Amino acid sequence: MRCIEFNKSIFKVVSAGITLALLVGCASTGASKSSGEYSVGPGSTASGDVNQKVKSEESVGLSVLLPIMDPNIPEDSDEYERKGIWPELRRAEANKFTVELRDSLDSTKAFESVRVSPDKSATGHLYVEGKIIESNGEEVRIAVSVTDITGKRLLKKTYRHRVKEYELENPRSAGDDLYTPVFNQAAEDVAKLARKIKSNRRETLIAIEEIRFAEAFSPEYFSNYIRTSKSGKTKLIASPSDDDPMLKRVRSLRIRDQMFIDNMQSDYERFGFQMDKDYLDWQKQAFVETKAAREARSAATAKILLGMLAVAGGAAMAANSSPYGNGVYGGAAVAAVGAAAIVSGVQSSKDAESHRKSLSELGRSLNIQLAPRVMELEGKTIELKGTASEQYKAWRAFLIGFYEKEQTPDVAL
Repeated sequence: MRCIEFNKSIFKVVSAGITLALLVGCASTGASKSSGEYSVGPGSTASGDVNQKVKSEESVGLSVLLPIMDPNIPEDSDEYERKGIWPELRRAEANKFTVELRDSLDSTKAFESVRVSPDKSATGHLYVEGKIIESNGEEVRIAVSVTDITGKRLLKKTYRHRVKEYELENPRSAGDDLYTPVFNQAAEDVAKLARKIKSNRRETLIAIEEIRFAEAFSPEYFSNYIRTSKSGKTKLIASPSDDDPMLKRVRSLRIRDQMFIDNMQSDYERFGFQMDKDYLDWQKQAFVETKAAREARSAATAKILLGMLAVAGGAAMAANSSPYGNGVYGGAAVAAVGAAAIVSGVQSSKDAESHRKSLSELGRSLNIQLAPRVMELEGKTIELKGTASEQYKAWRAFLIGFYEKEQTPDVAL
């Protein structure tokens, strides 16, 4: 009976050891819809707030807009280090990853145009939104969703890629981003679903996209052509004539707006080019540190688990031996080996922590700066400053102001 009771206690110790070991080896990772009637695209009224290519096929004739990815930065700054997130790096990655995904989408040749935008307020037929779940040099995970201009969700999926060690020094991919495969995976899925959209549905999306843009300038007129539900789903009621004078005025502004978005592409590309070398160096260093930290955690888990099993087994061996038999000494020796393994496991955990701190230092050097720009329209100029999103809002307000003044020209009484 004494032996059975002792074995039960051993089972509890081992179970606790397994639980503890699993806890030591686990690492947690952390995980907005704009207000207003619509889920994507411009509002109905002016607010006044100033190395592998994807297979190519025929274009579906639709445009794609990619708002800058959600960097997924925790609100609580105390969470930064624990989750291995460095705000400056994540914000830079959000811009870089969006451009990478744009390039992968563009390489499919499935779309009329693919543009990066500061947010969802610009117009496009399809909106491809992303969120960074994890990026540590060795593994990248991004959540991608696709919504059309009517507000219908077409895709929601998480993509992941783990970098292999040989990719670091592969001469055929020298200078390439180590995460490129994950963007190609997402781009291929988006292209496939776009090609499944029927021609009459494409025509509807094209018509609604144009009216949605026009509605931002003259809601009282263009809102009559569409109907939007409380959930943000838009339906086409009718289409204005191509000869409609109000539509013609808006179309000229729409070309200007697209040119503005096109000009921003060079800003994003320039930023990506400037950070490419530093970021690739960071990826390589982060890969080494992340892999070492992961292996150290795994080693710590295994050592602590085996150590606890050895301690428990040695104690059982000693308990079941006669007081002066060899089993007592053998059991003590096994238990001692187990205790040494636990100590070694704890040291491996400290090594993992050391590698994690090294990553923290690596992630503090990258940031993005957006230079001011001066835009001109019909002899009028405006200087735009601030973030890309702030600049675009000011630009749209400028366009709306120009449109309203054109509608009501000064008249001498």
